[in-house]
Amino acid sequence: MTRYSSAKYGGVLLFALCSWQLNAQKVHSPDEDQIELAKEKVAFCQPGVTNQSRGRGALIEYGAVGGHNLLPGSGRSDGVNPGSRVSYVELATAKVKIPIINAPSLKVLAGYEYSSETYHFGQIGSDQSNLFESLDDNPLRNNKYSLYITQAFGSKFYGGLRLRTSYRGDYDQGMSFESRYATYSALAVFGVKPRPGLEWGIGLTYSDNFFNRQVLPFAVYNRTFNEKWGIETVLPVSIMGRYNFRKGRLILFGAEYQSDSYAIDVLSGKNEPASPYFFRHSEIAVKASYDHHLRSWFWFNVEGGYQIPVRNQFVASQNGPTINNSVTGQPFFKVGLFITPPKECFK
Repeated sequence: MTRYSSAKYGGVLLFALCSWQLNAQKVHSPDEDQIELAKEKVAFCQPGVTNQSRGRGALIEYGAVGGHNLLPGSGRSDGVNPGSRVSYVELATAKVKIPIINAPSLKVLAGYEYSSETYHFGQIGSDQSNLFESLDDNPLRNNKYSLYITQAFGSKFYGGLRLRTSYRGDYDQGMSFESRYATYSALAVFGVKPRPGLEWGIGLTYSDNFFNRQVLPFAVYNRTFNEKWGIETVLPVSIMGRYNFRKGRLILFGAEYQSDSYAIDVLSGKNEPASPYFFRHSEIAVKASYDHHLRSWFWFNVEGGYQIPVRNQFVASQNGPTINNSVTGQPFFKVGLFITPPKECFK
């Protein structure tokens, strides 16, 4: 890739991310499932370009977000009301996709994913302490049930439909189907692949979550320039450059918009019932991700970078106040093992 091309795509990336961050508080931002369904590559499916990163048929991943300050309101603390400090956030994910139909023009897969996010506080200040105490050492769980359908229309066109129900909250057991935790999401996409090194598409995502119902558009643009360089984008939430060291070894680098939300119970006193709240946060992650083919179906992945906070808040579910928090930036890392089928398994 030429210096001119690098500068051009760097400028596009900077413009897109700055525009997104400036408007994130003014418009409805994408829900977590809307983002994931748009970005996710599905194993056993043909869409994609030459040398692109592989879909995950099954994944086990562990990660952590580094220490940061988490303060209600302006983010200022003093000696009387000291602020709160998160030592680290523990992340864990396990997921699997199972093929139901693997015909030449039709792919149908079912997916299940479990993930958790656990905040560990080193210090909890007096300001809104009950909110932070409700998070401390309390896993926020997410169970996701998905269906992926991809239909090819000839050699250059395809359509996709993805459906998901997820349950996000601080429930004690590993799984819950209570309606207060539920989010319903759907995605429809139409893709065009004029040649092996170029793919683009447009689509719509739908989400019915804790806060609202919304339909948002997105665009896909994937391109391989040569044996080494390429880009993989889902606009406006992800712009990633790609460098292939050799077959089975590649790195993605760029920025992504991330979002998570959970239904939680907040205790306000020993003899008082818990108050239902929703906790949500979103960030722009500047990151790099390295994939390494081990052998057969097995791959190794390591990812790291820095999160720039966009939003962090507690929202009372019964017409109560919304507490906006000021958050400092956070480094993060993830390491995982995933399985993806070789091309011989595709029909």
